[in-house]
Amino acid sequence: MLLTRVIVAVFLIGILLAAALWLPGAVLAGLAAVLSAVASYELLKAEKVQNRRIFVYCALTAAAIPVGVFFKLTSPVCEICLIALSVLLFIEAIFSYGRERELSFSAVTASIFAGLVIPFCFSSLVSMKLIDNRGLLVILCFVITAVSDTGGYFGGMLFGKHRGVVKASPNKSVEGFIGSFVMGVAGILIFGLILDKALGIKVNYLLLALYGALGNVTTQVGDLAFSVIKRQAGIKDYGKLLPGHGGVLDRLDSIMFTAPLILLLTTYFPAF
Repeated sequence: MLLTRVIVAVFLIGILLAAALWLPGAVLAGLAAVLSAVASYELLKAEKVQNRRIFVYCALTAAAIPVGVFFKLTSPVCEICLIALSVLLFIEAIFSYGRERELSFSAVTASIFAGLVIPFCFSSLVSMKLIDNRGLLVILCFVITAVSDTGGYFGGMLFGKHRGVVKASPNKSVEGFIGSFVMGVAGILIFGLILDKALGIKVNYLLLALYGALGNVTTQVGDLAFSVIKRQAGIKDYGKLLPGHGGVLDRLDSIMFTAPLILLLTTYFPAF
């Protein structure tokens, strides 16, 4: 199991690095579209939505949004997807009312999250690639989430004594949270040092530290948020697409809120 997990992780890292650094932006947009569609399916399945047409509606809007962002049609595509998905969902709710498979409002809101919010988060990576074709902003985002997750894991494993502070993830410890924060900030500063010394890119370290601090918070919130959904749904993993890791949402939950945040910060407060 461990070997499989490592092999899959290396494979995923290779794909993400290639899409971010060397391949055309269209590849990253296509990857974001696929990930968004799969993630929307996983969330709807976890929420036990039974209407298969809704899976199709959400997958289509989830895939369309990253593509629209790539072609710089963000506003019209998002507006069309919002209106179309909302209307279709409520049509389903209206005609299913009083029947065996009645579509509840909670299912409608879950579907809107699956079909609109999830692709919005993944599309932030596409926007970063458009802003910086070198792919450094995309890598920055993944560095924050990766080192934060690593810091949390080792902080909890080596020093974790105060566990159970968050019932959504009872194995999480105070020491793990602290380790994640420290590593998140330290890791992003080391990344900045590499940009500065190895690539000759002028870096604002104070802003990078801010990226790391705020990005770590959103990384941990994203991880715990999707853990809450899993526990409420009574499932262990969102899917089996990635052997040893689960589904797309199991592996990329940390980046959900971090990607839009980093896009916002780097747009208005660029550190390099």
